[in-house]
Amino acid sequence: MLQKYFLLFTVVLYGKAMKRYNPLFYYLALANFLFFLGNSFYILLPVFLKNLGASESYIGIMNNADKVFTIITAVGIGSIMHGRDKIRILRLGYLILAAAYTSYLLISSLSWMILAIRISHGIGFSVAMILGTSIIFDIVPMEEAAVAIGLYGATGALSNAVSPYIGEMLLSYGFSYYLIFALSAILVLMSLAITYRMPRPQRNVPDAGGASSSGSLHLFSNPRYLIMAMVTVIFGGGFGVIVTYLPNFIRTTTSFKFSIFFIIYIAVLILIRFTFIKTVNRINRNILLVAVFCIGAIMNLCMNFLNTIIMLIIVSLMYGITHGILYPVLNTILVGLVSPHDRGKANALFTASFNSGMMVFALALGFCIDFFHSYLVAFNACFVAFGLAVALVLLFTYKYGMLDYAIDASASIQETGSEQNL
Repeated sequence: MLQKYFLLFTVVLYGKAMKRYNPLFYYLALANFLFFLGNSFYILLPVFLKNLGASESYIGIMNNADKVFTIITAVGIGSIMHGRDKIRILRLGYLILAAAYTSYLLISSLSWMILAIRISHGIGFSVAMILGTSIIFDIVPMEEAAVAIGLYGATGALSNAVSPYIGEMLLSYGFSYYLIFALSAILVLMSLAITYRMPRPQRNVPDAGGASSSGSLHLFSNPRYLIMAMVTVIFGGGFGVIVTYLPNFIRTTTSFKFSIFFIIYIAVLILIRFTFIKTVNRINRNILLVAVFCIGAIMNLCMNFLNTIIMLIIVSLMYGITHGILYPVLNTILVGLVSPHDRGKANALFTASFNSGMMVFALALGFCIDFFHSYLVAFNACFVAFGLAVALVLLFTYKYGMLDYAIDASASIQETGSEQNL
């Protein structure tokens, strides 16, 4: 019943919020939804590996090995996609993912083959993720970017609720994990098919001329960008702990279904993306980041008391607020802190920073969980890390002032006018 109301709620919000976007946005959003619907089935991968006899440290390694190549691909692709047909590169990402998802059907025991599959998974994911958002940044003015990325990202985030529920339901009826892997491959092939129907984008910022000839990493020489990238790493680390260890934490220490957490948090996230996020430009971004990271810190602390359904609902609500606001706002901040012609690189480095946090936190805290024999050490570490993120935002404020001013200064050098206003 909860799932039916959730889907009805989502359809109503999408119908009201997305009617102002042009066909390209619809195509991208639909392809992104199907791609993430398949990808989010791998939230169940830790459970699959656990059933094969894996330890938490092994799960941490294999569940995040893809992040290494997600990061490497993200760092390099910012320059590669400049001046090229981004829809064709998006197709390549979906094709690599289809091959990776199909390869999971070959896994029957813990072996090095899993590592090879995770590597290809990471490369395909990085290409598909970055190219989709980069096209959005190409065609949307910066003042609307947070809203556009929030709505576009909601199509992917929705899958974090739908896929774990479907997967958990299929497993409860006795179906194999291999059916889930097969479904994921079919879904990403549907995304690939959609790219052949997409209209060519008209860019809001011309892609030729004036672009920096250096690689993406030169952006870290900007101290403003570096500080906010560090904040993004911490945010990604918290998400990495959630998707890697929360399912087994809830499954082994409570009587609740872990899909409840994902359904509630995504419902809150979607509500925020279609309501509150539209007013984000009116709110001081420094204060907003501090407030939301504080909510995330409290959420992690509350994991120590996850012994009632009420507390599960509370932490789900708080994480929905945290992820619902931080992802599009931090993404837009990092892109807005650079010159218009470096936006593709900045967007790619946002993905690299986010996934770096996911990988480092999950790997390090997996060993801590095994050593202390408790999942709570991971959530308590995230509580401390989110406090550090608050300190970094305050440091930025002390040294450089308001984020709004820093972004406005960068935007002031962009060319006037736009070819398309979504």
